[in-house]
Amino acid sequence: MSQSQEPRPIVGKMIDDLAIRDLVDLCLTDRATPEQWKTLSDLIVDRPDVSEYYAAQAIVGARLAMVSRLDEAQEREVLDHLESQEEFKELAAPADSQMFSLRRVVVATLALAASTMIFLGSPLVVQMFQEASQSGPIAGKDSGPVPPALVINGVPGETTPTPYFGRQMIELPEGTFDGVTSSGVKVQIAGPARIRVEDPMLWRMFHGKVLAKVSPLGHGFTIRTHQADVVDLGTEFGVAISGENLTEVVVYEGSVSVSSGSMTHKMSKGEAITIPIYGQSQELAMVDRDAFLQPADVPASVISEVRFNNGSEMKDYKIVKGGFTEGALAYVDRIHRWTGHDAGGLPSYMVDLDYVQMPNDLKFTEDWKRRNNVKATFVFNSPAVVYLLYDERLSIPSWLPQKFTDTGVLVGLDKGSHEDARTSTKYQLDQEEGPGKSVDVSLRVWRAILRDGGELEIGPLGSSHKDWVVPTVVARPI
Repeated sequence: MSQSQEPRPIVGKMIDDLAIRDLVDLCLTDRATPEQWKTLSDLIVDRPDVSEYYAAQAIVGARLAMVSRLDEAQEREVLDHLESQEEFKELAAPADSQMFSLRRVVVATLALAASTMIFLGSPLVVQMFQEASQSGPIAGKDSGPVPPALVINGVPGETTPTPYFGRQMIELPEGTFDGVTSSGVKVQIAGPARIRVEDPMLWRMFHGKVLAKVSPLGHGFTIRTHQADVVDLGTEFGVAISGENLTEVVVYEGSVSVSSGSMTHKMSKGEAITIPIYGQSQELAMVDRDAFLQPADVPASVISEVRFNNGSEMKDYKIVKGGFTEGALAYVDRIHRWTGHDAGGLPSYMVDLDYVQMPNDLKFTEDWKRRNNVKATFVFNSPAVVYLLYDERLSIPSWLPQKFTDTGVLVGLDKGSHEDARTSTKYQLDQEEGPGKSVDVSLRVWRAILRDGGELEIGPLGSSHKDWVVPTVVARPI
């Protein structure tokens, strides 16, 4: 091989210090304490070899996670495309069934190395490293990798490109914003938009529009909505959440794989679909890129109303759109907060869904006596999956298994303090941040599917336990 053809050295060599390698591993797998995060952040700022090693390991992890999510057909398509690139041809092995796993490892490993080299050498990432050094440690961020998973230009109130790290939420107003991920995906986001960056290769989209242009080494980039997973197979594509909470997908170049429920199919250039109830796709008229990026309405909460069977004094409640997260306020009249029942956290399929902050005083009559006939009717404006959080200390009434299915999952409630002379209630409990650290009440998750939306009544509920808490619902559109 001539000198001009020799591959460039890969940035990010192995570090001999075992303690640093263990520290990086803890941070990359979300097991690090805030103090360990700060230690690593300081090392990244002070030592280029640590920053390069950490960045390389972060990209390797993202790539392996991407590969693990692909089925065999998708793997073959991604690998075929990679092998068509000049730098991969010499190492591509035969694609027969016995050699496929080895072939995947060899090509994926080479792709990882090449992407790390390209990524770490880009001017934008060099700039972000410099900015990170100037801004200090990032221990307070949501276990975010360094460098960031995404950088967006033009965020209101920011004079420099804005970094977003793993598990951070992107909230953008009306307008169009350009960005690039650490895996090389160029994006345009049309706001108002709400998106969570799970990692550089996986986004969770709640509303807004994203137009993604994916380089060969970014293949497998996935946008997940309530209805579907849209997986890049070498393309330029758009995903939008309409005002009716439906997922729209358009393909401008290449192809994508769309999975919704039990349905999976491939879309090619020039195709556009909407995915409504039950994952049955329908064709859409193709629009150009500028038209696609026009602002869209923000979908309303899938929960539209709650009605109670008590008097007028205690009807206050609050519908929180996309707000069910660790530490979220549970009731309108208490400081109780939702928390993971153990260190694993809240069920991932419920995080960031809509929920109702109920009045816990609903369990009292208007003259503040305990009652055992509490009823609540939740109204849904579209088909929905509904999760009922039900106090484990209450007996199971006949209506509950008739309307809901027991998931076997528990969530926690961190109560804190409360005092009310009218109800002779007084207690003072500590509250701690973090899942599983301060669980005062266990609530079981029950699930119902409303294929036509409409009303769902719960109750009657009784006071079989002196300090029971009023159930609530968490919901998402189908």
